[in-house]
Amino acid sequence: MSEPVRLRDCRPEDIDEVLLLWARSDTISTANDSADALRTRLRRDLDLFLLAVDDRTIIGCVMGGWDGWRGNIYRLVVDSPYRRRGIATMLVTEAERRLRALGASRIYALAAEDEPAAIAFWRRLGYQPNPIVRPYVKDLH
Repeated sequence: MSEPVRLRDCRPEDIDEVLLLWARSDTISTANDSADALRTRLRRDLDLFLLAVDDRTIIGCVMGGWDGWRGNIYRLVVDSPYRRRGIATMLVTEAERRLRALGASRIYALAAEDEPAAIAFWRRLGYQPNPIVRPYVKDLH
């Protein structure tokens, strides 16, 4: 009998496995999908990069960010065979708890417009589209 899925902080030695999880999932790749970018992320917000682990296998992750004013949640991924088991909700709930402990009173979550399942997920957790602010992006690479 396997142990229940548990959450833990990401560590530098997990980076390659996280990148493999992203590669085999149906998420949109970004310019930051690299080991160097993830190492930088870990240095910045070590306790906001969370993993879901089944035995020793990484099956999910989420990254939170805190800029001292608001929280952000992004790169929520759960491996396909483990979806629909509440793992994404566990990851987000823990990220929210940690951001709240840092002082966040508002959290932004990023979801691609063309991913209706992701939009439905965030709405189920109480997140709503922001009718006032539209994100703009500039890649510096």
